[in-house]
Amino acid sequence: MTELGSRLKEAREQRDLSLDDLQQMTKIQKRYLVGIEEGNYNVMPGKFYIRAFIKQYAEAVGLNPEQLFEEFKSEIPGTNTDEIPEQISRVKSRRQLPTSNSKIIDKVPMIILALFLLGGAMTIYWFVSKKDVAQEPEKQIENQATEYEESNEPPPTPTEPKEEPGEEEQVAGETDNDPSQEDEESSDETTTQELVEVEKEKSTATYELKNTDSFKVKLTAKEGGQAWVAVTNRQNERFVWKNIADGQSEEVDLTNQSEINFNIGRSADLAIEINGEPFQYPFSTGEVVQQIFTIKFTPETAE
Repeated sequence: MTELGSRLKEAREQRDLSLDDLQQMTKIQKRYLVGIEEGNYNVMPGKFYIRAFIKQYAEAVGLNPEQLFEEFKSEIPGTNTDEIPEQISRVKSRRQLPTSNSKIIDKVPMIILALFLLGGAMTIYWFVSKKDVAQEPEKQIENQATEYEESNEPPPTPTEPKEEPGEEEQVAGETDNDPSQEDEESSDETTTQELVEVEKEKSTATYELKNTDSFKVKLTAKEGGQAWVAVTNRQNERFVWKNIADGQSEEVDLTNQSEINFNIGRSADLAIEINGEPFQYPFSTGEVVQQIFTIKFTPETAE
């Protein structure tokens, strides 16, 4: 086993992940994962896949792949020759470009110029039509004023509404029970939930959820994204243990639990809501791929 393989395996075991779990998270076959840990790169389908598989493995266990490539560059074969086939294929494609395609390319500037002129004409038309629409209300007001002067009729005198008997008493009675005052009094009595960070270490954090009598969690993957989600309690009872991908959602009611552990792989692809309110990860998703945190639930007691 190489030093790189030992480093990756140690990180995997620290997160209590089996090779089967890692295969489900990365979609890499288990025999390739074993080959990475043992340094047996001959089982790989090609040299290009070696770096790609190592990068996915490292991200899944919370390690920086670029740092590993630099530290163990002598152990990883094909580091300096991976891009040569791609460069050769690009040169070949340029030389074999058909003449019909080159004629089309020659016409591209004319097409762009025509589109530019068409866009300018549409812009001018839009401004002119907008100006006419803006002046239309003024024209209507002028026409109405002209019609009124020609008619020589005095404008109608508005009639004052008759007051209903007892109207003042009714208004006075309504002010006694002002609903806005009741709303203000009721709003003072309501409390909002609090999710407070009570502890934060290098790679984990702990929160306390209080001022609420429920603990409901919604997990939603972004469109085209995929995240590995593990939600367990102190007794290692699994509430969520799966991949959530491509806009899918998973909801779980944890109201009866006092402490829940979250282990999120590829956290940038997953949004979390606690009782309908968005949850902010303890670490930046741009820098940390895996998020590990704990939420302790203290339900609100009725007085």
